[in-house]
Amino acid sequence: MDMPNSTRITASLKASLAEDFFSLLTRAGEFCHKRGERLFVAGGIVRDLLIDIQSKDIDLVVEGDSHALADEIARLYNAKITLHQRFQTAKLSVNGFTVDIAIARKETYDHPGALPKITAGTMEDDLKRRDFSINAMAVSISGDTYGHLVDPLGGYADLKAGIIRILHPESFSDDPTRIFRAIRYEQRFGFEIEPETLTLLQEAKKHIPALSADRLRYEFECILDEQAPEKALCRASRLSVLKAVSEKLVFDMTSAGWFKSVRENNSLESPLPSLYLASWIGGMADSDAQRLAARLNLSADSRKTVGDISKLKKRLINLRLPGLLPADICRILDSITPVAIEAFTVISPDSMVKERLRMYLASLRHIRPILGGDELIELGYSPGPDIGKALQKIKNARLNGVVSTRKQEIEMAKNLLGRSSP
Repeated sequence: MDMPNSTRITASLKASLAEDFFSLLTRAGEFCHKRGERLFVAGGIVRDLLIDIQSKDIDLVVEGDSHALADEIARLYNAKITLHQRFQTAKLSVNGFTVDIAIARKETYDHPGALPKITAGTMEDDLKRRDFSINAMAVSISGDTYGHLVDPLGGYADLKAGIIRILHPESFSDDPTRIFRAIRYEQRFGFEIEPETLTLLQEAKKHIPALSADRLRYEFECILDEQAPEKALCRASRLSVLKAVSEKLVFDMTSAGWFKSVRENNSLESPLPSLYLASWIGGMADSDAQRLAARLNLSADSRKTVGDISKLKKRLINLRLPGLLPADICRILDSITPVAIEAFTVISPDSMVKERLRMYLASLRHIRPILGGDELIELGYSPGPDIGKALQKIKNARLNGVVSTRKQEIEMAKNLLGRSSP
């Protein structure tokens, strides 16, 4: 298969990037060339460039001093810079772009699931330690080879053939997170994991328990950030990858339907990943949800959602009661996070419950008395719990349509707190 030439690649690179960012890459390449170093863009940006997809990630790899290059870019563009000594990497924020810079390196692993040990190497060494052939390509952006595609492992051919192929037999064992990435890329691009790679993936599932909670959670976060995460999760479930995370962790066609509904009915305009996770957790038994939260070391907000979903399940019987007034609905739901409630509008099979949940999210939760505690104090009432109780009763009356004006609220407050203030 004919490889794209440097002129075409340079034109594609320039077309895919903002003008000032393309200029940044060129100046970075000139800086490295003067130092006798080679600079490359590598990984996902090259893959996406070759199939005409806009890439969100820019990874630079230098055969030389990554921190010197980062310092130069920061100086030229007044960029915010974060350095990581252990892996000799740097992250820069430049005019809304994020750039990762690393040295060309070799990696070794002490045991499955361990973080790699890093030593300096060539660009070719760096590509050989990557996950899949389609991610093991680079483009030179320095010197006379500017625009040249570096593809020692057949990534371009696999990209055109729609194949996800691992680079060596121990790859999944060295880093079991690659199992999740193989599935994610396969489903994102509509590709196919080639047979030998699939066999190695199945054999390496036993190493998934060795992954730390944070590394495992990151892979699920990446999946949930996909345009259609249900595709990867269904595939992971069919391959029993999810069971390797937790024995009772499943994702089926019902779950997939919930995810599609989340996208179509996001009344909160909340980040979709949080709603996906809430709906998925909502369909689990409480004990399984708690185990998943612990295994992934979920954030405090996500753990609260898990707990609130459990509370909401126990309160569903009350939400089904006939004749509930708006104030009754608020009493049941006010302590539950909106994300948990939104998830239940998707997964609940009860049309009355759905209607009440949606009513709460759309309007009831926003209703407050016109009066505030400070105003009641200004009217002469003493601060204390009685004011709070009165305001709650006024809120309930407003919810139920008993009062609607400030004058009516003041009259109700006088009836509750006394006709005349001290």
